[in-house]
Amino acid sequence: MNEEIRQASELFESMEPARAISRKAYQQLLTDLRADLLQAQIELADTRQSVIITIAGVDGAGKGEIIQLLNEWLDPRGLETHSFWNQESEVAHRPYQWRFWQAIPRRGRMHIWFGGMYADVIAEGVEHRHPQAWIADRSQEILAFEDMLQADGTSHLKLWLHLNKGTQRRRLKDLYENPKEHWRAMRDDWKYHNLYEAFSENAAEVISLTHVQKSPWRVVDASDKSWRNIEVGRILHEHMLQAIRTHKAKEKKPKQKSWSRQCQKNWLDEVDLRQRLTNQVYHDELIQHQARCHRLFWEAYERKIPTVLVFEGWDAAGKGSAIKRVTAAIDARLYRIVSVAAPTEEEHQFHYLWRFWKPLPPSGRITIFDRSWYGRVLVERIEGFAQSNEWQRAYQEINTFEDQLVQHGCVLCKFWIHISKEKQLERFQKRLEIPYKRHKITEEDWRNRKQWPAYQEAINDMIDLTHTDQAPWTLIAGNNKKFARIQILKTVCASLEKALSGGANHG
Repeated sequence: MNEEIRQASELFESMEPARAISRKAYQQLLTDLRADLLQAQIELADTRQSVIITIAGVDGAGKGEIIQLLNEWLDPRGLETHSFWNQESEVAHRPYQWRFWQAIPRRGRMHIWFGGMYADVIAEGVEHRHPQAWIADRSQEILAFEDMLQADGTSHLKLWLHLNKGTQRRRLKDLYENPKEHWRAMRDDWKYHNLYEAFSENAAEVISLTHVQKSPWRVVDASDKSWRNIEVGRILHEHMLQAIRTHKAKEKKPKQKSWSRQCQKNWLDEVDLRQRLTNQVYHDELIQHQARCHRLFWEAYERKIPTVLVFEGWDAAGKGSAIKRVTAAIDARLYRIVSVAAPTEEEHQFHYLWRFWKPLPPSGRITIFDRSWYGRVLVERIEGFAQSNEWQRAYQEINTFEDQLVQHGCVLCKFWIHISKEKQLERFQKRLEIPYKRHKITEEDWRNRKQWPAYQEAINDMIDLTHTDQAPWTLIAGNNKKFARIQILKTVCASLEKALSGGANHG
């Protein structure tokens, strides 16, 4: 037995043993508890905190019963339940965490996760006998996810309902033999009972690796149902009160100091803006690379390889016209363009990455982002829409997000289209002169232009901190739009060819 399993076994052994509760005492405890839970739920709704409740444990411990009770005890207007069971192809063909990002609660609300992110890790570890390194990697991914949400105001209550093997056997036997309860039985209950030792060891290891101070596991003795119910309600109430206290503490906390780090390398100065193409060369290469792109995207579709293209750049850098040259090479059934503006009122109720997980493409399809999650470290940083601690931690959050896309098999291309300040002014003035282009120029564009030095610093920081081996930036010289478009098409084609040469199908 390794150290992790030993520690988790001690956690199981240290749980408070169930005590018998009389029917009268149970009803009184339950009446008081339900009132406390509802009051805490009302107070939580007025905060920017949210709560995820993961209900996990051994079969027969009553996970489903507890979820039914919580839905009965709490106000359903502030509560949702997600089982992650029998996932449809829409979920199966996207990165693994996609399903969980769809299930995170908005601020002030609570969601119950049946098994959550832990069910698959524990079950797969038993069924496929994955090595400890695999379990450790999956556990670290889960912790990174929980840390990211917690930093944004979503706490995670992780409940493990525990039974020893003998009690589980008696519980399952009663369940199957009782005509009134038999309908609760699940097909795989006995399967995991027969694998109790392997299941317990695997669960113990996962629990030990993810039992941390920020989001500890709470183990509940489920051998007595009345005790189990009251204990779960009590722990939940305690957790909700802590979430409310956290919100109040944040309100009193002074604003953090400004960003002190500055990128030592000026990435933008290394872009040669003198590069250009003649009209004839441009038209010849445009046809050539669009045809190549068209063929490669259909091959990626057949091989179930998704693609994400991210377009960032200065105002008037030519993002829109570059996107048009790319989409002209793609069958309209394969792609989707997401034009990113300021977050809506609904989007403000979630972690900022939530709205970017939603439109990720299924296997074989393409999503094109006209501006993206990098707004967090650009406009939100410059304009003060995000606090300094929020955008400072965003660099690592973005790297983690993009790494998950690439690990899923996604082709990810990130473009920064760079132009000179003089070229931007020239294009602004042309937009004012041409009637059908005037809508493209706004007061915000002129205001952003006045902050060119601040944006230049933020852009260099962004590239320096998110230019990774897995998800590199491609800096495009955009003073000549024709040159920029061809460079983008070439990069997309090269990235697709690299993915297609990898061999195995994706998705």
